[in-house]
Amino acid sequence: MWSSSALALGLGLSLLLGCGAPLPIPEAGDHSGETPIPVPYPPPAARVDVVLDPPAELKKPVWVDGQWLWKGSRWIWDAGGWAEDDATQTYAKAVVVRRADGQLVWFAGEFRPKPGAVKKAATP
Repeated sequence: MWSSSALALGLGLSLLLGCGAPLPIPEAGDHSGETPIPVPYPPPAARVDVVLDPPAELKKPVWVDGQWLWKGSRWIWDAGGWAEDDATQTYAKAVVVRRADGQLVWFAGEFRPKPGAVKKAATP
C-alpha cells in the first residue's frame, strides 16, 4: 500500500514533468532614463494568464506576462501575450517603487531599445 507521502511525491513529480519546457521570455532590461508615474496605491496581485500556443506568424516568439496598468484613477489588467523576439530590444517589466520620500511610483512594462543597438529596417 502506498503512503500518502509517496502518493503526494508521485503526483508532484508527474505535475512537474507534465509542465514541459519553460516559456521563452524576452531579454530583461531596466527602466533607466524613464520618468515614472506617481500612483496612490500599489496594484492588486497579478492575475493568471492562460498561455496558448504562439501564433504561427511569429518566427521567434517570446511570452510577455500580463501587467496592471495605471489609468489615472484605477488599475486595469492588461493580459499577457506573445510577441516577436527582437535582438535590438530588451523588456523592462512593470514595477512599483516606493521612493525615499514615501511616494509610490510606477513604471509600465515595455520593450526598450538596447543601448547602441540598431534596429533593422522593415523590408517591404
